[in-house]
Amino acid sequence: MPWLAELALHLIRALHLVVLTVAPTWLSPEPLPPRALALWGSLSAAALAAALGLSAWFAARLETRLARNGAALLWVAIATALAATLYYSGPRAPLAQGVFVVAVPLWAALATLAAAAAEHWLGSSFKHRRMGAAILMIGLGSVQVLGASSLLGSRESMWWAALRRDGAHLRAVDELTTPLLAQRKLDELEGVAARCLKMHPLAPEPAGSAAPATCACLALRAEARLHARNAGAALRDAEAALERCPEQKGARAVLAEALAVAGRTERAEAEALAALEQGGEPSRLLYALALAHQRAGRLAEARAEAERAIEAGAGRRAQLLAGALAILAGDLDGAQARLTPLAQQDPSDAEVLYNLALIADKRGDYNGARQGYLAALKADPRNAEARYNLALLTFRAGIVEESRHHARKFLETFPDDPRGSQLARTTGTPLGAASNGGSPPARSGARRPAQEPAASSGAR
Repeated sequence: MPWLAELALHLIRALHLVVLTVAPTWLSPEPLPPRALALWGSLSAAALAAALGLSAWFAARLETRLARNGAALLWVAIATALAATLYYSGPRAPLAQGVFVVAVPLWAALATLAAAAAEHWLGSSFKHRRMGAAILMIGLGSVQVLGASSLLGSRESMWWAALRRDGAHLRAVDELTTPLLAQRKLDELEGVAARCLKMHPLAPEPAGSAAPATCACLALRAEARLHARNAGAALRDAEAALERCPEQKGARAVLAEALAVAGRTERAEAEALAALEQGGEPSRLLYALALAHQRAGRLAEARAEAERAIEAGAGRRAQLLAGALAILAGDLDGAQARLTPLAQQDPSDAEVLYNLALIADKRGDYNGARQGYLAALKADPRNAEARYNLALLTFRAGIVEESRHHARKFLETFPDDPRGSQLARTTGTPLGAASNGGSPPARSGARRPAQEPAASSGAR
């Protein structure tokens, strides 16, 4: 960003912080850069200069020490706002955290100026006029700042307030969802999307004005449903988000990934390539492209794109996909090298544990495979692939009772999985042995066949 644009944005944010300090609930805790940056930067500079100029004029007009002190405090308050704006930016946002820093000099300045004005204009008939004006101003400041303490008390509440004011606040969406994605709290992710859409209900397209505000919420819900393996619903939301806001690059990335998961690989590749040409996020789009190649059966191309995505900064999912593709290519050492760091980062990552167990299984390491599948099930009892492969592994080893135990658990937990009947026949488990009463339904989306690695679900 050119330095003049940076200066304009800094002045806009500084004025925003001053207004937030006076009335914390009037504006967003973290403002979005305006489209007319030069215009708003000029207006902000004029407003700050006017405040400084008026305070200097006021001090000269009254010619009292109180007025000069008030003017000086106002200059200090604006300088503090400019410094706080520099600090509470980028990764240290939202800006509203600076309210408590600026509040002391700003409200002290306003109280001192009010006392000076009362002394000059109210006359000697008003006893304690200076103290009364100062106390009144300090009380007002306390009510404003302390009244907004619930809003200003946590970064999460401030980001929610920013999203409530502007449904297109992509930074707020990202800040609220990144921790959930990192911890793979996927149920909570859809809850955030639902709350976002409740704040900004979908408006019919002709109604117009509310539509762009819902794009971020729709794209978020599409991503949540994608992680929940509900590819059909994710695809509908992603297409709706892109239709409403064709310029939103994040929505196109989600759409490309949803298309790949849904098996519409040609369109997925086209969307990913088009978004890359438009300057979309390379790590996310290269991952979507790798996923599309994988679903189309072009595993060598998929592996190359997955590596490119990792080099571009893609996280866990791209590394998991690269490991899975290495397993499919028979490169077990390469897969191990990709997956081991993920297991070290999070020893309870069920999909990584499953893939490492699968590597041990393919190497003929019975104990390593069995312990790995059990660890994956401990981390995620609904890991169907781990339960399925564990039943086959123990059956091949001649441990029939344990094999039938896992087959029964598979039938109970995943009654709609088409692999269940074949597993029952293989292990000699009666189909009637599984009790389906009260068992949770199988997750949506196609099931992988036995011995295929986990590749694409979970957090980024």
